[in-house]
Amino acid sequence: MANYLTIVHECKDYPTWKKAYDADAPKRAAAGLTEFHVLREHDNANLVALMFGVDDVGRAKAFATSPDLAAAMKTAGIVGSPKVRFRHGKYNRVSAPISATMTLTVRDYETALKAYAMDAADRKGAGLTDLAVLQLDDDPNNLLILWAVSDVARATALFDSPALAAHMAKNAGVVGPPERHFWKA
Repeated sequence: MANYLTIVHECKDYPTWKKAYDADAPKRAAAGLTEFHVLREHDNANLVALMFGVDDVGRAKAFATSPDLAAAMKTAGIVGSPKVRFRHGKYNRVSAPISATMTLTVRDYETALKAYAMDAADRKGAGLTDLAVLQLDDDPNNLLILWAVSDVARATALFDSPALAAHMAKNAGVVGPPERHFWKA
């Protein structure tokens, strides 16, 4: 299993943020981070999701909590507090113009994985390609699921279906409502 850093934050102005983000690339590289995704939320172009591969968790955590990064984020116009999460799991790196994520809490990781496997055909039929199921380092029952999306309408219909909600509650042991986003590259 590999290690990943995910960050979700909102900025005042994406072009201003992107310029500052690009200028900070050498510091991310020095921290052992490999950029996998820079995504903008489908309905809010100033909500940004980032995903990095992590070579050295200690170095990456030092970078993520550094005053330099906090200052760079402030200068870049970050609104509110970023969600900075260290995760681990399997990731199938694929570039896609549209992605979807779902963050959720389950009662038991292994049970949730078995239930996730049960609805593979439904996901495929909804135009979803499985990319990752990542566990939060501090809470292995907090999951981030990532998909490539070929059809937002079909994916939305699946995500909003009562059958999926019942399956998630009964078979996967999902606790509370999941957080869902569609992203564009």
